[in-house]
Amino acid sequence: FWSITVYNKDGYLEKNDLTVEFEEAVFGFTPKIKVRKAETCADCGGTGADPAHGTETCSACGGQGQIRFQQGFFTVSRPCGTCRGTGKIIKSPCKSCGGSGRVQKEKVLEVRIPAGVESGNKLRITGEGEPGSNGGPPGDLYVFITVKEHPFFKRKGEHIHCEIPVTIAQAALGAVVQVPTLQGKEKLKIPEGTQSGTVFRFKGRGAASLSGRGKGDQYIKVIVKTPTRLNERQKQLLEELNGELSPAYPDSGEEEGIFDKVKDMFS
Repeated sequence: FWSITVYNKDGYLEKNDLTVEFEEAVFGFTPKIKVRKAETCADCGGTGADPAHGTETCSACGGQGQIRFQQGFFTVSRPCGTCRGTGKIIKSPCKSCGGSGRVQKEKVLEVRIPAGVESGNKLRITGEGEPGSNGGPPGDLYVFITVKEHPFFKRKGEHIHCEIPVTIAQAALGAVVQVPTLQGKEKLKIPEGTQSGTVFRFKGRGAASLSGRGKGDQYIKVIVKTPTRLNERQKQLLEELNGELSPAYPDSGEEEGIFDKVKDMFS
């Protein structure tokens, strides 16, 4: 596994976004992230009041936190504006948090990124969110994953896709070529007469499934590359080969058939 620390320009996790490398998303890893968040003030326990003075019962609502009034035939209640619904009045704010009940702190968390995550996935870190009101338990921290693009591999769900170039000779005669995978290089047998665009499969060489269904596959698309710069000897050899491979269209009548089909398409 790799260990990283995620900083923004101020040195903290930015907008709860975690950008990971393509390989890290496929195999999973455990980074360290540095977050800055509010925590319940330890001095006042989240009440916001100076511990030496505590709080007083709100005289406006009698400590109920609600103001009731008559509106026609109905009795309506609303939060008390004096104590903001708490039922308590802070006479002397806590010096540590300024009366807010919360203090900003930084914390380093070790987060397990499971194998197979994709861009848009989010991770929940239980109990590492913002604290609850009036000293209540904290919520959860959600980290959103963004996976970097890879210059060679492309991912579609659990499957990995790539393209490899082969020469005309390799495609025509057959060959064994080395193909990169995320686990290392593997040999791929190119059968004789392989056409450009043919797709081969390495089973189990894809990404893990987050649902536990195992691993996907790697699909390799063969692209036959036509040479663009030939010397005289190479041109001569290709011309000789072309002469050997060209079918006797006039004798078989196939040439006329091909042109007739093209003509019919545009008639």
